[in-house]
Amino acid sequence: MLALNKPILASFLLLVSIVCAADDVITQEWVHLIKADFPQGCVTRLREYLSTNAANGFRGGAWVVQSCEGNFEYGTRYYPLGVRTDGKRISASRTRKLDDLTPVQLKRMYSLPD
Repeated sequence: MLALNKPILASFLLLVSIVCAADDVITQEWVHLIKADFPQGCVTRLREYLSTNAANGFRGGAWVVQSCEGNFEYGTRYYPLGVRTDGKRISASRTRKLDDLTPVQLKRMYSLPD
């Protein structure tokens, strides 16, 4: 059995907790940006179904949004301070409207809960 080096383990756990805390703030901002595209109270379901994390701190996501205006896909991006970008550090944008999908198809394709 391998012996664990306590300082290394403690550093790893601290790093994981910092990353998780940062993710919550980023996710909350994405939710805010997506909901801002719709009238207040219009979004009925909002779910991130795909998430990408890079070693440099970049995060990206794909979301399905059910609203009073229809069903949509959104793409989200976050660039940390150390990464050069020509645009905003955090953004959310509508990628397409999902007109032709029934509620059953949406549930299956995006693994939506009941």
